[in-house]
Amino acid sequence: MAYIVALLITAFCLYLVISPLLRPKVEMEAVTIVDDMDDISLKNIYATLNELEMDYHMQKLSDEDYTRLKVEYEKLAAEYISKENREKTKVTINQNDNLVKDIEAEIEEELAKLRKERREE
Repeated sequence: MAYIVALLITAFCLYLVISPLLRPKVEMEAVTIVDDMDDISLKNIYATLNELEMDYHMQKLSDEDYTRLKVEYEKLAAEYISKENREKTKVTINQNDNLVKDIEAEIEEELAKLRKERREE
């Protein structure tokens, strides 16, 4: 009787081990990985810096970790601010270019009117 139980247990264990190998292969779909840093905002960076400082003062972070993380997030904030400034500068430059073109067009129109008036006199 013990041999039969041992044989059944062994057969069951072999079944559990071998059955995944005998199943047809299933193709897995690729999962796209979303980078969390793409959606980060300046407000989130400042909140994280605030949390780091609180954790440091509560002695949850070591001096090394605090300084390393603080420098990392300060660099991230600086990059974010400089990126915003560059975008604003681009918009301002484009607006200035359009404004200059409009003014030049108005000047040309006025000059054309003045030339026309001089010719008529």
